[in-house]
Amino acid sequence: MYIGTAGGMVKHIRSVIPTTLIAMLLACPNLSSANQVSEQIAALIGANVDASGALPDSKSLDAEILVPHFYEERGFTPAWTRHELAGELFEELEGAVDQGLRPEDFKLKELRAAFEVAQGGDASDQALFDILATDAAVKLVHHLVFGKVDPSALDDDWNFSKPVIQQDPAVVLSQFLQGDGFSALIERIDIDNAQYAMLIEALSKYRAIALQGGWTKVPDENVLKPKMVDPAVAKLRERLATEGYVGTSEFPEVSQDGTNPAWVYDDNLVELVKTFQKRHGLEADGVIGGKTFASLNKPAEDRVNKLRLSLERGRWLMREIDDEFVLVNIAGARTYLVTSEGTLWTTRSITGSAYRKTPVFRDEIKYMDFNPTWTVPASIFRKDKLSRIRKDPAYLTRNNYVVRNKDGQTIPANAVNWGAKNPGVTLVQQPGPDNALGLVKFMFPNKYAVYLHDTNDRSLFDRNERNLSSGCVRLEHPFEFASLLMEGEPDWSRQKLQSILDSGKTTRVELPEPMPVLLTYWTAWVEDGGVHFREDPYERDARILAALDR
Repeated sequence: MYIGTAGGMVKHIRSVIPTTLIAMLLACPNLSSANQVSEQIAALIGANVDASGALPDSKSLDAEILVPHFYEERGFTPAWTRHELAGELFEELEGAVDQGLRPEDFKLKELRAAFEVAQGGDASDQALFDILATDAAVKLVHHLVFGKVDPSALDDDWNFSKPVIQQDPAVVLSQFLQGDGFSALIERIDIDNAQYAMLIEALSKYRAIALQGGWTKVPDENVLKPKMVDPAVAKLRERLATEGYVGTSEFPEVSQDGTNPAWVYDDNLVELVKTFQKRHGLEADGVIGGKTFASLNKPAEDRVNKLRLSLERGRWLMREIDDEFVLVNIAGARTYLVTSEGTLWTTRSITGSAYRKTPVFRDEIKYMDFNPTWTVPASIFRKDKLSRIRKDPAYLTRNNYVVRNKDGQTIPANAVNWGAKNPGVTLVQQPGPDNALGLVKFMFPNKYAVYLHDTNDRSLFDRNERNLSSGCVRLEHPFEFASLLMEGEPDWSRQKLQSILDSGKTTRVELPEPMPVLLTYWTAWVEDGGVHFREDPYERDARILAALDR
């Protein structure tokens, strides 16, 4: 997953305006005077609207507030009279559609019609187009800067800060329209991020597939195994070829018994299926059963929507991020260390289950605890531990727990009434290889009591579906991660790390600088040249997609 900067990659993926429209934009028709158009704008907007009073101190990109304020600030003079500005506006609106937004978000069809009518020279028609153009421009800037959907309205725990608007947006928009142009403004606010650019490319690819009718459905009556001969294999070849998996038509030699070579599930096709399975979080064994059939037969429109969702999430998160940060993809159960050069390091992770979700939020890793203790959260104590202790009196000793009372004092386990609904004690697991946190945890103190850590059960990383934890994030290679976080520190070495571990004592190590960590939720992303998709373990996609399509 490459999520570093990407120069101007986004600009090069923009749609091209139809040549007929360009010709119209350059025709320079006989337009009404600016004064006449201004009078019509004032009449349409309502000259008595106190727009400036409605603009909050924090500034606003709400079109209903900003459009009247914009025209009042400029004395209701038209803004889009320079012939190239309308062309830039249409180009940028098409670019926004390439980024997963809808033409309807900007009333693009109505805007084109208003533009054509305005070429007749009537002042009222020109005024109407000017206002609609400004409205579309304001909405475009808002959606690119903040995203169309407000994530805080869908998640009470959302804590990613919005970009701060330092200047009056009406004044800024006027300055660009009178100066460098609208495209220069959009270039200023474009997201300069390689992952975002690759998502745009992926969206273009899957939209093209969907527009061509999608892909062939693979019959799922029989489980398909390597070396099998089945008519469904021919459909499998078609299905993978449509998505861009190369080599699906490389058939083995025709057998003497006349078997259709396209029906043979040969070694080459098995490898392609394994790649498909990896990119969909499935067991990469080449055997096509229920889950693989389900992924193969998801319609192309579903993949389009997942990419649109990832682009919207990108607009929420990918602005004003540091050059170096840690990103946890909760849905994909993977963790990345990202630098200005791209993804430096990645590891498989275990994230929260559907019942104990890992929250989406942003923080900073400040220190590491080696040989940590684990204080069992009250919810886990009630739901998991209490029943085990009641059934097995030796459970605490065998798993190296001590019992503490409300004052934090260690007390004998046999002094506790474990049959009580609330025994009023806390369990603390002592350091050691059997500790639930493993041998290191990475701390960013937060209200959710969530952090990154090692584990005492490494077998779980071999699972393809790894939303298994109680909310925290387990890392497959935590000591590699620790060394990367301390890279460049003269007093740090692998030998020092090992000596701390060998001591068995809980040891805190402060990071040289706090490391930003973003806990995010992506069900589609690009990694190692391929588009990866996941199911929606927390069932969040549908709600966001509905808001995105409103």
